[in-house]
Amino acid sequence: MSRKATRIAALLAIALLAALFFFFQDDILGGDQPQKAAAAETSDQPEAPPQTPVEAMVTQATSLRDAISVNGSTVPNEEVAITSEVAGKIISINFREGDYAKAGQVLVQLDDDELQAERKRLVVQRQLNEKIAERLKALYNKEGVSLQEYEVAAAEVEKTEADIALVDAQLRKRVVRAPFAGRLGLRMVSEGSYLSPGTPIVSLVSINPIKLEFDVPEKYSRSIETGGRVDFRLDGKADSFQATVIAKEPNIDPETRTLRFKAQAPNPGGRILPGAFADVKVELEEYAGTILVPTQAIVPELNDKKVFRYENGKAQPVVVTTGIRQERNIQILEGLNAGDTIITTGLLQIQPGAPVRISKLN
Repeated sequence: MSRKATRIAALLAIALLAALFFFFQDDILGGDQPQKAAAAETSDQPEAPPQTPVEAMVTQATSLRDAISVNGSTVPNEEVAITSEVAGKIISINFREGDYAKAGQVLVQLDDDELQAERKRLVVQRQLNEKIAERLKALYNKEGVSLQEYEVAAAEVEKTEADIALVDAQLRKRVVRAPFAGRLGLRMVSEGSYLSPGTPIVSLVSINPIKLEFDVPEKYSRSIETGGRVDFRLDGKADSFQATVIAKEPNIDPETRTLRFKAQAPNPGGRILPGAFADVKVELEEYAGTILVPTQAIVPELNDKKVFRYENGKAQPVVVTTGIRQERNIQILEGLNAGDTIITTGLLQIQPGAPVRISKLN
């Protein structure tokens, strides 16, 4: 390489070094120190805490009906096992299983041939005694017989009539009738079988109206009176039914400390069957002008309970006294007023006095 070319290369190298120094002189000379110091000073200053998004509600004075739920059972209005008072052979069964029977309907006929024959004999005897008594009366009027003879003949007529009445009563017992209107159950006897007194023939149940029995704890029993209303639900049915309290036991069960009540509900069509389990809702006392808040808004502590009230963009804890607890709401007795804004969500993320932002107001 010639000397001229070497000189040119050296000049280019010097020019390149000068350019690099010009662009990176701040880093080389420490010119960024003021900016770094300023940035460091800025980072040392505390930042404002972020606002936690929460949901809230405005409390209102409303009415509250205190109620309890107890277990109950449906029972028929009337129920009886049809039996016979006397023994005898069944000659006819006049019903079908599951049919509806009217009051007084003949269900079973027992053999009554002997009684019918006895009645016919007594009827003939009565006719004869009546004729004898008529003749003796005519003779007595003519003083042909004594008063005693006539009175004996008249007494024989009355005795025969009493014997007929006795046989008629026995004949009525040979016919088994439905004592009241209701639905018949399953037959337990057959035609031709011998029926002993007290042997069940068929069950008869009246279910309209249907009755409801339920037990209420002693401390609530004074709040329920005859004529009051209760609501109840049955398994497998979405509808709610209403019944009227018609009676109660005169004493409290010493073992369970509960008082049994009986209510009555209309049951057209027999939708409600006896023996069904019932969830009974019993209304007790009504409170007017009370405050209700969602149960999730309550924060339990060791010795008390509190809620967070929204005040000037911050969550402020308030100690409250609670009362009746429902499925979703709880009664506030002390600590809140109508119109207070209560935080209902995000309670685990906020601290007392923390800034919050209401994302949804109910």
